[in-house]
Amino acid sequence: MAVVTDSPASGSDDKKADPAVAEWDAMNEAVLAPIHMSVKPVHLNTVTSVDGAEEAWDALKVMFEARDSAQLLRTMDELSSMKKGDEENIIQFVSRAKMIPDELAMLGNLVDDNTFALRVFSGLLSEYGMLRTVLENKGVKLVMSDATAKLLQAE
Repeated sequence: MAVVTDSPASGSDDKKADPAVAEWDAMNEAVLAPIHMSVKPVHLNTVTSVDGAEEAWDALKVMFEARDSAQLLRTMDELSSMKKGDEENIIQFVSRAKMIPDELAMLGNLVDDNTFALRVFSGLLSEYGMLRTVLENKGVKLVMSDATAKLLQAE
Protein backbone atom coordinates (compact mmCIF):
# COMPACT_ATOMS: atom_id res chain seq x y z
CA MET A 1 0.00 0.00 0.00
CA ALA A 2 1.42 3.41 -0.94
CA VAL A 3 1.41 6.27 1.54
CA VAL A 4 0.48 9.67 0.10
CA THR A 5 2.26 12.73 1.58
CA ASP A 6 2.59 16.40 0.72
CA SER A 7 6.21 15.94 -0.21
CA PRO A 8 8.20 13.23 -1.93
CA ALA A 9 9.93 10.65 0.22
CA SER A 10 13.13 12.63 0.57
CA GLY A 11 14.47 10.12 3.07
CA SER A 12 14.73 7.39 0.46
CA ASP A 13 18.09 6.09 -0.72
CA ASP A 14 17.45 6.93 -4.35
CA LYS A 15 16.28 10.50 -3.76
CA LYS A 16 18.96 12.00 -5.99
CA ALA A 17 17.75 9.80 -8.82
CA ASP A 18 14.13 10.85 -8.39
CA PRO A 19 13.45 14.09 -10.31
CA ALA A 20 10.33 14.80 -8.21
CA VAL A 21 12.40 14.75 -5.02
CA ALA A 22 15.05 16.96 -6.57
CA GLU A 23 12.39 19.41 -7.76
CA TRP A 24 10.72 19.39 -4.32
CA ASP A 25 14.03 20.03 -2.57
CA ALA A 26 14.82 22.89 -4.98
CA MET A 27 11.43 24.51 -4.33
CA ASN A 28 11.87 24.06 -0.58
CA GLU A 29 15.30 25.73 -0.73
CA ALA A 30 13.88 28.53 -2.91
CA VAL A 31 11.29 29.26 -0.22
CA LEU A 32 13.65 28.79 2.73
CA ALA A 33 16.33 31.17 1.42
CA PRO A 34 14.20 34.35 1.64
CA ILE A 35 12.94 33.28 5.07
CA HIS A 36 16.54 32.90 6.27
CA MET A 37 17.46 36.30 4.81
CA SER A 38 14.38 38.06 6.21
CA VAL A 39 14.57 37.15 9.88
CA LYS A 40 16.60 39.03 12.44
CA PRO A 41 19.85 37.35 13.48
CA VAL A 42 18.36 36.51 16.87
CA HIS A 43 15.67 34.40 15.11
CA LEU A 44 17.95 32.76 12.56
CA ASN A 45 18.54 29.64 14.65
CA THR A 46 14.79 29.08 14.80
CA VAL A 47 14.49 28.83 11.02
CA THR A 48 17.80 27.10 10.30
CA SER A 49 17.18 24.29 12.80
CA VAL A 50 14.30 22.86 10.73
CA ASP A 51 14.28 20.98 7.43
CA GLY A 52 11.52 22.64 5.46
CA ALA A 53 9.89 25.95 4.71
CA GLU A 54 6.60 24.93 6.32
CA GLU A 55 8.44 23.93 9.52
CA ALA A 56 10.27 27.28 9.48
CA TRP A 57 6.98 29.18 9.20
CA ASP A 58 5.43 27.06 11.96
CA ALA A 59 8.43 27.68 14.25
CA LEU A 60 8.22 31.44 13.63
CA LYS A 61 4.47 31.40 14.26
CA VAL A 62 4.88 29.64 17.60
CA MET A 63 7.67 32.02 18.64
CA PHE A 64 5.76 35.19 17.73
CA GLU A 65 2.48 33.97 19.22
CA ALA A 66 4.30 33.41 22.52
CA ARG A 67 5.78 36.89 22.29
CA ASP A 68 2.35 38.39 21.55
CA SER A 69 0.88 36.57 24.56
CA ALA A 70 3.59 37.98 26.80
CA GLN A 71 3.02 41.47 25.38
CA LEU A 72 -0.73 41.07 25.88
CA LEU A 73 -0.20 40.13 29.52
CA ARG A 74 2.10 43.12 30.11
CA THR A 75 -0.35 45.49 28.44
CA MET A 76 -3.32 44.13 30.40
CA ASP A 77 -1.29 44.62 33.59
CA GLU A 78 -0.53 48.18 32.50
CA LEU A 79 -4.25 48.85 31.96
CA SER A 80 -5.07 47.41 35.38
CA SER A 81 -2.41 49.37 37.24
CA MET A 82 -2.34 52.75 35.49
CA LYS A 83 -2.48 55.74 37.82
CA LYS A 84 -2.68 59.47 37.20
CA GLY A 85 0.60 61.10 38.13
CA ASP A 86 0.66 64.01 40.57
CA GLU A 87 2.06 66.38 37.94
CA GLU A 88 -0.16 65.03 35.16
CA ASN A 89 -3.34 66.82 34.07
CA ILE A 90 -6.46 64.98 32.87
CA ILE A 91 -5.65 65.43 29.17
CA GLN A 92 -2.16 63.96 29.67
CA PHE A 93 -3.47 61.06 31.75
CA VAL A 94 -6.31 60.18 29.36
CA SER A 95 -4.01 60.54 26.32
CA ARG A 96 -1.50 58.18 27.91
CA ALA A 97 -4.29 55.80 28.90
CA LYS A 98 -5.83 55.76 25.39
CA MET A 99 -2.67 54.19 23.99
CA ILE A 100 -3.32 51.01 25.99
CA PRO A 101 -6.59 49.94 24.29
CA ASP A 102 -4.99 50.72 20.92
CA GLU A 103 -2.10 48.42 21.72
CA LEU A 104 -4.48 45.74 23.00
CA ALA A 105 -6.48 46.00 19.76
CA MET A 106 -3.31 45.43 17.74
CA LEU A 107 -2.79 42.27 19.79
CA GLY A 108 -6.33 41.14 18.97
CA ASN A 109 -7.88 41.96 22.35
CA LEU A 110 -10.47 44.71 22.16
CA VAL A 111 -11.44 46.64 25.29
CA ASP A 112 -14.95 48.08 25.30
CA ASP A 113 -15.39 51.77 26.14
CA ASN A 114 -17.17 51.12 29.44
CA THR A 115 -14.39 48.83 30.73
CA PHE A 116 -11.77 51.32 29.61
CA ALA A 117 -13.54 54.23 31.33
CA LEU A 118 -13.82 52.22 34.56
CA ARG A 119 -10.08 51.40 34.41
CA VAL A 120 -9.29 55.11 33.90
CA PHE A 121 -11.45 56.05 36.89
CA SER A 122 -9.69 53.49 39.05
CA GLY A 123 -6.42 55.27 38.29
CA LEU A 124 -7.63 58.71 39.40
CA LEU A 125 -6.41 60.41 42.52
CA SER A 126 -8.69 60.85 45.53
CA GLU A 127 -9.40 64.48 44.55
CA TYR A 128 -11.68 63.09 41.81
CA GLY A 129 -13.47 60.76 44.25
CA MET A 130 -16.88 62.44 44.16
CA LEU A 131 -17.02 62.66 40.36
CA ARG A 132 -15.72 59.12 40.08
CA THR A 133 -18.47 57.86 42.40
CA VAL A 134 -21.19 59.75 40.51
CA LEU A 135 -20.07 58.53 37.09
CA GLU A 136 -19.54 54.93 38.22
CA ASN A 137 -23.04 54.81 39.75
CA LYS A 138 -24.94 56.43 36.87
CA GLY A 139 -26.57 53.13 35.96
CA VAL A 140 -25.56 53.38 32.30
CA LYS A 141 -22.52 52.27 30.41
CA LEU A 142 -19.79 54.85 30.37
CA VAL A 143 -18.48 56.45 27.21
CA MET A 144 -14.89 57.62 27.57
CA SER A 145 -15.40 60.85 25.62
CA ASP A 146 -18.25 61.89 27.95
CA ALA A 147 -16.29 60.86 31.02
CA THR A 148 -13.27 62.85 29.82
CA ALA A 149 -15.42 65.95 29.35
CA LYS A 150 -16.76 65.60 32.93
CA LEU A 151 -13.24 65.11 34.28
CA LEU A 152 -12.04 68.24 32.45
CA GLN A 153 -14.88 70.24 34.01
CA ALA A 154 -13.85 69.00 37.46
CA GLU A 155 -10.17 69.76 36.94
